[in-house]
Amino acid sequence: MSLKLISLILFISLIVLLLITLLSHREYFENGNKEITPKLKRPFVNLYDDKGNALNVYLISKPFRNKDEYKIYEDNKDKNVFLGICSYLEFPNKPSNPFENFDQNYKDFKYKEICEGWIHGFRDPENYFPPQTPLLFASESDWTDCNVSKPIPNEPKIYDFIYICLKADEKKSLCDDWATYNKNWKLAKKCLDVFCNEYKLKGLLIGRKGCELPNGCKHMDSTNMLKYHELQKMYSKCKFIFVPNEKDASPRVLTEALASNIACLVNRNILGGWKYVNDKTGELFTDEKDLPAALDKLLYGLSNNKYEPRKYFVNNYSVENSGKRLKEFLYKHWGDRITIPKSQVKFISPEFVKKNFKTCGSAINSN
Repeated sequence: MSLKLISLILFISLIVLLLITLLSHREYFENGNKEITPKLKRPFVNLYDDKGNALNVYLISKPFRNKDEYKIYEDNKDKNVFLGICSYLEFPNKPSNPFENFDQNYKDFKYKEICEGWIHGFRDPENYFPPQTPLLFASESDWTDCNVSKPIPNEPKIYDFIYICLKADEKKSLCDDWATYNKNWKLAKKCLDVFCNEYKLKGLLIGRKGCELPNGCKHMDSTNMLKYHELQKMYSKCKFIFVPNEKDASPRVLTEALASNIACLVNRNILGGWKYVNDKTGELFTDEKDLPAALDKLLYGLSNNKYEPRKYFVNNYSVENSGKRLKEFLYKHWGDRITIPKSQVKFISPEFVKKNFKTCGSAINSN
């Protein structure tokens, strides 16, 4: 092989190596040589500004599964801000689900000390957080994207209601699991009996296929878990969403339904999400005893076009409105430690990049 050919091969190899290096550090150069904020996985929630830049602020959304996750916090706490967000049962209080045991976990990890502030949707924050803790009244479900969850124009309403209660593990045939507690399947079955036998309503049950239903619910369709985009389409086929959940701190299915312009019937004792229910969106109930009164009111309101759930949700929540409130909260308390100047940020969103977010119209047929 000639010396000239060897030199050419070495030159090409050097160019290829340089290109690989540049591509692997593309984010570094695109961010103006700034230190890159690492992307962390759940239970950590990443925050992004409206341009898609990651903030050096993380939210802890649930208890750590092991000491490795705690080490991630330890390794990153000096250069970043760690807050908590209440998305998992009673967290930061010890979760009460009988299918889990957090006794040792809560001895090992002091979440209320780890997190400098909290984002929550509880009625009684004094029972969850130490005094003087910076708090923002918000839930992850506030950020449901109204461009994704939206009504399908002229879609026939083939179901009276939709109820979503996914199994903890679809590969198993268990109908009594972690999700049955979280989604209040016990109360739900009592209410379904009222829906089916007293009101002859037709329902769609997502996630409980193969599980026993009350006698008389022969007109109720049941499916396994649906893909996300399929579920969004199903909302428009229903008149209202039924949410009997109690130990649910951030019910995304509720805000997805509201953004899809369907009304709601929600358990008054739900941990989070009660704030979405008002005379524009639906009704509250407590148990199967007061259910008929709430259901009568809801059905009357539906027949008279009383509710405007999408309009209410778009005007008060979704990515932009919720993101502006989060921005003000973060910069008020930790602005001197956040690496992106406040003046460069329009809104902030958790978990998902929303740099191309389009302001939604609140009308039924608008995007």
